[in-house]
Amino acid sequence: MRKRDKKRERRELVNAFAMLLQIGLAMMTCMAMSFGIGFYLDRLLGTKCWIMIFLLIGILASLRSLFILTGKFQSSGSSHNEIDGRPEYGSEMKGESDAGSKKDAR
Repeated sequence: MRKRDKKRERRELVNAFAMLLQIGLAMMTCMAMSFGIGFYLDRLLGTKCWIMIFLLIGILASLRSLFILTGKFQSSGSSHNEIDGRPEYGSEMKGESDAGSKKDAR
């Protein structure tokens, strides 16, 4: 193997590990925060249902963050905006929205 091949392989390995770590932290943060809110509401109100409701919300939020984090790497070949990952609309839609804002600015 060449030296640059080893560097490239090492860089890919570090990038994969960083992505795995980012996904894990994002999922744990969503679930932990929602669990904490549910636990606090249960203690405050003296109930037992809020912890389960907020834990379910946290699981759904963590799945959403998982899809957001992995979605931008799977669809890198499609026409997505590089800044926020949302698809860009056609030029006719973009032109109409710009024209409307120019009229309002006068």
